[in-house]
Amino acid sequence: MRPPESNPGPNPRRFPRRTVLTAGGLILASGAGTLAAAGPATARQTTPRPSGPPDADEALVWRARGPLAGYGIDPECNPGGTTDLPCGTEDVAITSTADYSEVTANPRGITTFVNAIGRIKFGDRTPDHRPISLATYHYSYSIRLPLVPSPSSAPHLPEQTHQMIQFWDGSNRLWNADKHTLEAATFWKLNPWDPNFGKIFAYTMVDGHLAAHDTGVVLPPDTDWHRFEVVADLARQTYVGLAVDGRRLALTDLPLASIHHPDWGTDLTLVLTAESENAWPGTNPIVTQWTTQYKDPQLSRLRRPSRTWST
Repeated sequence: MRPPESNPGPNPRRFPRRTVLTAGGLILASGAGTLAAAGPATARQTTPRPSGPPDADEALVWRARGPLAGYGIDPECNPGGTTDLPCGTEDVAITSTADYSEVTANPRGITTFVNAIGRIKFGDRTPDHRPISLATYHYSYSIRLPLVPSPSSAPHLPEQTHQMIQFWDGSNRLWNADKHTLEAATFWKLNPWDPNFGKIFAYTMVDGHLAAHDTGVVLPPDTDWHRFEVVADLARQTYVGLAVDGRRLALTDLPLASIHHPDWGTDLTLVLTAESENAWPGTNPIVTQWTTQYKDPQLSRLRRPSRTWST
């Protein structure tokens, strides 16, 4: 059923995206992947295992037990450029308990549309004192929703959550970046009116345009902790795969997103994100706000070139 105009509902014109991926013509890519185990990723896991690297082929680079230690917060106002609502740094927040962090979009509860970008940045070297390189990186965290989003949960309505490994080489030291990022970015669609509710997508490029690739993974929203993982081969500029609650999906040869930022600096930076976006507020805007809980972030580096993931 189409929601009444007073409710946000899905925006059929675009998948919202933060400013770090400002590109025109976002499209939905075909060719959904399948999990190694048949069926969607629906397993519940109340205590995800934030252990060390999953196999001997990986070297631990960094991890934080519990909250998102070292993460800051940035806003992306009016994602996708389809609204023009008041928005600023006061419209995103990150707070922590002893056990986890909360990333909140629209903590003031005003009529706005914003993606709260929780992020940690590593410049030149990663925390293991190794130079940032065109390696294959594996980023994971645990994620929990404070409630199951539904039309009756308003104003607590999400659009989606995001996980990203972003690489920036502003001086073309490691590759001829020409002011472009490389980004392994996935999102979990959570707008309860959207037909893609519960699906997990990966951002990629199709014919030079940003595209949302349907991975075929479906995680029905609940209030359990879940473990999300993404692996990116920066040398080949492709994904290796993603995982939900330990169930791996190979995304071999799927291109990473690559976005032009002519105004960015000359630094060499690796960025990890944990993002929370409130729901598109509708053409007759209503108040929506959303908080996502995160814990146990971890980054590792593959010792060998990327390989196809399998369970």
